Amino acid sequence: MKYTLAEFLKDYPNDAACLDKVFKLRFGDKKRTCESCGNETEFRRVVTRRSYQCRLCYHQIYPCAKTPFEKTRTPLNYWFYVMYLMTTTRNGVASKEVQRAIGVTYKTAHKMTTQIRKLMTEYPNPPKLKGHVEIDETYVSTGKKNGVEVGRGALNKKPVFAMVERMGMVRAKVMDDIKMKITHPYIEANVEKDSQISTDEFPLYTNLKKLGYNNHGVIKHASEQYRHGSISTNTVEGFFSQLKRMVFGTHIHVSEQHLQKYVDEAVFRYNHRFKDVDMFGSLVVRITDYIENNQ
Repeated sequence: MKYTLAEFLKDYPNDAACLDKVFKLRFGDKKRTCESCGNETEFRRVVTRRSYQCRLCYHQIYPCAKTPFEKTRTPLNYWFYVMYLMTTTRNGVASKEVQRAIGVTYKTAHKMTTQIRKLMTEYPNPPKLKGHVEIDETYVSTGKKNGVEVGRGALNKKPVFAMVERMGMVRAKVMDDIKMKITHPYIEANVEKDSQISTDEFPLYTNLKKLGYNNHGVIKHASEQYRHGSISTNTVEGFFSQLKRMVFGTHIHVSEQHLQKYVDEAVFRYNHRFKDVDMFGSLVVRITDYIENNQ
């Protein structure tokens, strides 16, 4: 069920409501044991700053410490609203649109969207893909020549390598080059050996059986073949289409430096498409995971 704007405004009407949410995610109930005095007591919000203090010894804790919201003067409800926008729009939100929506500078808007994309980064050591997995590569332009995207393999196009589990998850990574010594370890780290693999006829995939992937089917795109029984790469190509609509339709241009962050956003959006919990709620919960993974 889609999380509506009315529901968002009811849940997070102001900065205090957002700070309470971050506190609950990190520390649980406001009645807790104080690490300073050791007493079971209630922590109350300090109105003049983003902190809560022990009712007995006045020890303060800061829920936003080590989160993307640390050291920012931008109201927390602005941050939460941008998170809402980035998870409820089909192809993402450009920094320019964020600038217009909340009335901040472009520099602030760009910082906010960049930091939020860090929340969307895949967890370390995710479970391997299994079942029927499609593997493919594409090239994403990080620059244009005379307003036109440059050709495959040119210097300002970066390869993006992806593996999609049918009706499941996707893994995607910006590669320096599409070579066996780079891509094959990535495949082995992310795909179970007994999976059914579908690829095109690109030479990169000819040695997959030597890696232990014995169920490998090939589609011959050069012969205008796009499906042979259950073998196809339509699912992974669909993911690439979504990625490019986001990059070129919403952001127009992305730099090579930040391309992986946009890929991470596309992966997060794709991996949460079937979630019962709303995508915004899933992103908010990741605040605590961000802290654990950036110690």
